Amino acid sequence: MAIVAGLDLSGVPRKCNGYAEIHVPRKNILDAKCLYEDREIIETIKNRISVVAIDAPISREPIMRELDREAIRRGYRVLPPSMRGMRILTQRAWRIYSELKESGVIVIETHPRSALKSSGSGGLEELLRKLGIGIPQGLVEAARAKDISDAIVASVVAYCYYTRECIRSIEASDGVLYLIARL
Repeated sequence: MAIVAGLDLSGVPRKCNGYAEIHVPRKNILDAKCLYEDREIIETIKNRISVVAIDAPISREPIMRELDREAIRRGYRVLPPSMRGMRILTQRAWRIYSELKESGVIVIETHPRSALKSSGSGGLEELLRKLGIGIPQGLVEAARAKDISDAIVASVVAYCYYTRECIRSIEASDGVLYLIARL
């Protein structure tokens, strides 16, 4: 069973870390919720998820990367890991990335706002409609929260990466940022 996920990671565990899953063959969202502690995030993902797209810089060191410069040059408003608040997020993302990668999960970096922009979609509902991805009625209200909405967009990036149908990327010597191709 191919399931992909998106994670809108926050810098600290006490805040909502938006999380969403897509069942690839059925093309529908299975779940969308908040996760908190690193252990909860890792246990939810490992041994179940094929690909997870994380909305956070995946970098060993919280420094301005060539990838960030290239994304900004192309008109995407990413926040570099060297910014004060982003340092903590980058360090947390690296810990989670390392453990998930070790357990066999493919972990990719994304930026939901940039992914929506690159897709040409005006919002989450339009993006899901264009790709034919269903969202259960019970999750529609949850998807209005920014953390959850961003996690769903990130899960769509993971879906596009997994299927190779709608993926786009910005590549640099120090990383890759995955987005959604124009739909």
